[in-house]
Amino acid sequence: MRKTLTCFVMGRSFEEFTIVVADEISIDNSSVPISDFNVGLLKKHIWKEISKKFDGYGVEPNDLNLWKAEIPISEENDKVLKNPEVEYIIQAFNPKKLRSGDMFLDEEIFPDNYAPPRRHIHIIVQPPMPATTGKGKRSLGDSDEDQNSKRVKLADPNIISTARKIMEDIMKLDEDESSYSNPKKHFSLPFPYPGEKLPVDRFAINDDGFFTYMGRKKFRKVLKTINQFRSRTGYMKLFVYGTVGYGKSHILSAIACFLFRTGKRVVFLPDCRQLAVDPVKYIKFALLLTYENDDAKIREINACEDFCQIINFCESLYEEKLYFIVDQMNALDELDNTGVSLEIKQQIRRDIDKMTNHHFYIMSSSANNKTMLHLMTKQTGELKIKLFGGFDEEEMKEWWNSHNPDLPEMDEQQKKQTEDITGRIPLFLKFLLESNHENFEDALEYLNQQLTLKIKYPLTSFSNIISESNRWEFHVSLMSSFLTNNFPILGHGPYDYDHRFFYIEDDKCYYVCGLVRNCMADYLYEKGRMEIFVDVKWIKSFKNNPSVKGFIVEKACLASICRSGITVNKITFKVNDYRFFSSAEDINFSLSEATCTFYLPRKWNQKSIDGLLALYETNTLYIAPIQITFDKEGHSDSEASFFSGIWPELKPNIPNNLNIEVIFIWITRKNGIDEEVEKKFKKLRSRNVEINPDYTSVVTGFANVNRDIDRYV
Repeated sequence: MRKTLTCFVMGRSFEEFTIVVADEISIDNSSVPISDFNVGLLKKHIWKEISKKFDGYGVEPNDLNLWKAEIPISEENDKVLKNPEVEYIIQAFNPKKLRSGDMFLDEEIFPDNYAPPRRHIHIIVQPPMPATTGKGKRSLGDSDEDQNSKRVKLADPNIISTARKIMEDIMKLDEDESSYSNPKKHFSLPFPYPGEKLPVDRFAINDDGFFTYMGRKKFRKVLKTINQFRSRTGYMKLFVYGTVGYGKSHILSAIACFLFRTGKRVVFLPDCRQLAVDPVKYIKFALLLTYENDDAKIREINACEDFCQIINFCESLYEEKLYFIVDQMNALDELDNTGVSLEIKQQIRRDIDKMTNHHFYIMSSSANNKTMLHLMTKQTGELKIKLFGGFDEEEMKEWWNSHNPDLPEMDEQQKKQTEDITGRIPLFLKFLLESNHENFEDALEYLNQQLTLKIKYPLTSFSNIISESNRWEFHVSLMSSFLTNNFPILGHGPYDYDHRFFYIEDDKCYYVCGLVRNCMADYLYEKGRMEIFVDVKWIKSFKNNPSVKGFIVEKACLASICRSGITVNKITFKVNDYRFFSSAEDINFSLSEATCTFYLPRKWNQKSIDGLLALYETNTLYIAPIQITFDKEGHSDSEASFFSGIWPELKPNIPNNLNIEVIFIWITRKNGIDEEVEKKFKKLRSRNVEINPDYTSVVTGFANVNRDIDRYV
């Protein structure tokens, strides 16, 4: 039997070496048979190979600890093994500790049938680490450049390995900056952070750590601004802020990759929400990528045990100038629910400011961030870039070209409808890619559902808070300006609107996407602010966006009826009250004389009707469902839908002895001919089932509701 084993002395700069264990082993000038050979004798056998390197250290063979392992020989693993902290060796390789009394041929050690794999380390030799050194003896670390490293807690070796792999991939990237601004270019970029908890809520990161980046024109502007940084004689800070979903984080991640690629030392902190949980660990991981090629700096980073030491480390590098990129700063706002106390958030912000003080600093957040709101209104010593809205025309065209194979078939009008509802915002467009629906209607419905879930609650919560303050009327007037793309009202302030979803540019108000417009319109509608929707500015606003004229005209018609009523079939419905309903259960008919109630669906685009009038007068209950459309002939049969859906649920709420008159009102471009429709039944085996009651179908023009609608349509 003959086994050749490769050994490595941990914490030292020695090369690996081999020992041979045969049937008999020479120990202390005697031959020991393999059957009697134990780990204590194995230590002496190994000592013969390394004793000269420990002259003067006072080390004896029995002072060694041995660990059985199978570690591939590589430069990366060598660096880990040179770490003097055994805990990190155990964490990285899970070796088995050998006891002096263990027999070499034991089943769990090196049994007779064990064949040591080639180009592997089989035994880790752990020399002692004396706490003190006597006269004439040297500490084991005295001859190494890392003499203090035995007191240092080193990072997970997997993190360092990951950091080096990320940098290796970054160095393969294109160094032509124009490529990153070209929408025709699509990159697979390594996500430039080596930690395990990545912002997967904002990035689709694959198993290899890459994400897809489409060239964005604003990349050029951000990079050009960063290139203006000058120490002492110029700007050193940049604030990047903007509306929801623009793609700020993707642009900044690409910026980080490009700066790394061009030789800059970057500290990329992509997620302040995660940073707030364990700031020291999170920042150290980022710094390990910054200095992945500098072992001395890695040791210094590993030695940092608190934020103060990180600050001191960064201050010591003031001549080198790091590029700090800190994203999602809004997570450190007092109102952002991260589960971290406000006091801790404030301390983290102060520490980050100290850490970045002597370096170049790029920070980013949504425009609702309190710091951003302050900076937007002040002249400060920082550069600022605002990123509002979504893709421009060229970027949107390239997005369609890239994703058409993954989407249901759409005509140009349907694409325009999609662009309106999403605002061309990358974050919102991705929901369309997730839908996996084969037809446009189903895909659009899924898109609306997902965007409503993402937008409605934060949007209305913000407005609800303002509704309880003395700024409510400012807010309502300002929202009217946003919904109609008008000029902002005088006297508004930065806290009067939600900067995630609305923005002012060149003294004009904008909403970021159609779903935001719809949600805010519905919100104000339910708040009873009907004056917004009868205003000519609202009625005219569809001319800038024909794909939403149905929504705008519907709101204008319903608000006009609420305010002025409507006369059809010689019956005048003058609205006394309006209520919102989600189902037929919410409709309770009032039998108060001459009382007219207008029931409005909570869900826009309710499939059968857009509203329902109920008037009790002279012992008759008039029920008038309403459908609003530009094209009655091309519209679905709302009458049949109403009588088969809502009507059977309404009838039980009506007293049997009451006289009922039903008038179905179509509101469309021009007046039509009224039609008397007779009651219809469907015969079943045991009974007749009513299909519809006697009713009158009335077609009336927009002009009978609001002349401005007729004028501008």
